[in-house]
Amino acid sequence: MKLISAIICSTAAVGTSLTLPALASATDVQCHSEQGIDMTVIDGHTGCRAASDTLGQARSAGFDGVGYARATFGATALGIGAAGGVGASEGAGGIPVAIGVGPDALALTSITDPGAEDGRTIAVSIAFEGSRAQVSSEEGTVVCLGSAAFAWNAATGRSCLATPFGRWAALR
Repeated sequence: MKLISAIICSTAAVGTSLTLPALASATDVQCHSEQGIDMTVIDGHTGCRAASDTLGQARSAGFDGVGYARATFGATALGIGAAGGVGASEGAGGIPVAIGVGPDALALTSITDPGAEDGRTIAVSIAFEGSRAQVSSEEGTVVCLGSAAFAWNAATGRSCLATPFGRWAALR
């Protein structure tokens, strides 16, 4: 009889844990900046910063991670850090995007758009779980390290992808 009670109680406990919503323990912070605002929010290990000049727009968010965005000369920058990752973007014109997801993930995007009248420069870096991704228009590089990273610079056509099966790069 005790064995049957133990099985019924265990089944009820597992069923309840799967059907009832769990309490979220993630800390979320968001920062936005326009017209020269510099905003920083820190909550424990989670943080964000968004800074801009009078023409730029910056948005950043931390979801148990750190997000950073800086926009000048009309740039629209986005930086997101989640689950222990860091996403940092800076742009002097153009649209830089950086997303870091997972413990020790780091994504960096830094671009300069020399001629805003001919179209906007777009660059994206995304890193997961201990990987690194970087786009730098000043150095003309894209870098992908680790097992889950992606970087792309639309202005130069350069891109890279790192997976558990290898690394691929398109360097025009």
